[in-house]
Amino acid sequence: MLDHQENSPPQARISLLNQFQEIFGGDKILSFSADREFVGKDWITYLCDLFV
Repeated sequence: MLDHQENSPPQARISLLNQFQEIFGGDKILSFSADREFVGKDWITYLCDLFV
């Protein structure tokens, strides 16, 4: 979990998903949803690379 309640920087989200993948494997992610605050070029590029 992230240690704050505000918008998180893209690198924090990327790090969190990388940790998840290391522990559980990427094949455990069956879907992904986010609200409007999860935007940004780096974040979207990372997600596209991860899921496409």
